[in-house]
Amino acid sequence: MTDKKEVEQNAEQTLITLDQLSQTLEVMSHVVDRLKQHLSRQLSLNAELFQDEENLKKAEAEERVEASKKLQEKSFVVEITQQELEEGSDKKTVH
Repeated sequence: MTDKKEVEQNAEQTLITLDQLSQTLEVMSHVVDRLKQHLSRQLSLNAELFQDEENLKKAEAEERVEASKKLQEKSFVVEITQQELEEGSDKKTVH
């Protein structure tokens, strides 16, 4: 009779252990799913940040081009000859 009781106790203990393992696996599956979601969000945010950075670089490059064009439009050359320097002439030639 003791053997029968031991077998029943072992069977019950095995069922309890299997139930605990099942619960542990379920919890771990939820943890893995949450980690996947977190990683996906991080990747998405990183992609947005890099895209924003690229857009900012493009905008800055465009601004530099525009500023360069404006400078070229407003630039002029003043020509002063040695003779004018010596004479102190007020006459100016603009090209």
